[in-house]
Amino acid sequence: MNDNYLGEVQTVPEYQAAALKKEKEKPEYSRAEVVLSVFAFIAAFFIMRYMVFNAMGFLTTGAMFAVITAVIVYMNKKKYTFTRFNRLHAAVLYIFSLVFSITANDYIKELNAFFILGAGAYFVYSVSAGNKETDRYLPFAMCKALFEYPFSHFGTQWAVTQDRLSKTKAGPNVKYILTGLLITVPITAIVAALLMSADEGLMNILGGIYETVLSFEMCDIIEQLIFAVPFSMYLFGMLYANTHRNKIKSLDEQGCLKKLYGVRFISNLVMYTAVTPLCILYVLFFISQANYFLSAFAGSLPKGYTYADYARRGFFELCAVAVINLAVLCGISLFSKKTGREKPTALKIYSIVLSVFTIILIATAISKMAMYIYNYGLTELRVYTSWFMILLAVVFVLIIIKQFRYDMKFTKRISAVFVLMFAVLCFSRPESVIARYNIAMYNSGHLEELDKDTILEMSDDGLLVAYNEGVLTSEDICEYSEEHCLFDRFRNYNLSSVILGIKKK
Repeated sequence: MNDNYLGEVQTVPEYQAAALKKEKEKPEYSRAEVVLSVFAFIAAFFIMRYMVFNAMGFLTTGAMFAVITAVIVYMNKKKYTFTRFNRLHAAVLYIFSLVFSITANDYIKELNAFFILGAGAYFVYSVSAGNKETDRYLPFAMCKALFEYPFSHFGTQWAVTQDRLSKTKAGPNVKYILTGLLITVPITAIVAALLMSADEGLMNILGGIYETVLSFEMCDIIEQLIFAVPFSMYLFGMLYANTHRNKIKSLDEQGCLKKLYGVRFISNLVMYTAVTPLCILYVLFFISQANYFLSAFAGSLPKGYTYADYARRGFFELCAVAVINLAVLCGISLFSKKTGREKPTALKIYSIVLSVFTIILIATAISKMAMYIYNYGLTELRVYTSWFMILLAVVFVLIIIKQFRYDMKFTKRISAVFVLMFAVLCFSRPESVIARYNIAMYNSGHLEELDKDTILEMSDDGLLVAYNEGVLTSEDICEYSEEHCLFDRFRNYNLSSVILGIKKK
């Protein structure tokens, strides 16, 4: 009897210790995390409403300024030091936020939105890591900034909310209230439908409420709130993970190098054998098409071709070949057994030769496109593809330089080139350039006709230029807008639209 009693007494502390241990393992969230949770939701809603669903120009720029500033204040409160690189990074975010206000081009706004979201994630990562320059292993860093860190704490915001509610008097009742609402909403809807069928007066009352509550604007807000919830959890996870790095694995350059060594499994001889036929093919191609390609640089047409046929023939194929060659060069650098600092001279020569061939192809394609543009004018597709080909050419030039200077910081250079090129694309307002060029070429007699319908289909960037040049009247613009832009409620919240609106009055 005494033994049993002692055994029961001894088991009590064990259960208590287990309970205490479990309670200690439960994370405690401070008031700062609660504030961060609220901020993340507000920021997510702003981004959804003013960037993703409706790129509303001035309002989008203001929202982005507010979000970027709030993130900087939060990181500063967390005692993080902003290096010169981080300050420059923040300036880039602010500058590109202005794009939404200076252009009416929706495609440019979409590209800019992706750029800001990606650059913003890397900014938070970079500040918390104390980076003084672009990461050498940028792809690995971007994967951590965009995916690993945010999703490692994707559910933490919900845990913070639960923890906060559990400490309030009304908190435990919230889940019961929500459960009750979920149960009653469908039942109430069914009963309301039956009563509306039975009584016309009630139908008019409920119909008015329905039209008010479920108006287009209200449905739009509800949809944005629904998407804002998971995006808020993503933003919270990103900020929380980067400010609590002791709980996650930081980027290790040696680990990145080890991963790169792990994929180097192809013999260099195999690489030489694989790339040699490709180089020979390019030599034969250039020899057989020498006159054809020289015509592009000379600005003359080969026999049997019109300008349209000559420019179109092979242009997009050459673009595809340039992209394939870039993939081949990446494969050479990644999968060859001896590469990197150990890269042999033969492999460097192959990389240089392939890059030179590609630059010649790009130069030919751009020359053909320039000839086509000179005779037929600009379009958005011609501008975007030409921009992309120029960017590719710069990349191949950097690849050639890298073969001679291994210690050149390639990711830093390529990042700077991309940001500068993207800035040129965004801040030049392509549609205004297209309209101005085509009108000037038409006035000088190089273009036989000016397609006004194409200009009318442009955003207000192009319309403003056409209006200033006297090509379009306010009546033309208003008539086209009434027929085709009935649901574009947000096109007037940018610089081009404001100036055009003032001039039309």
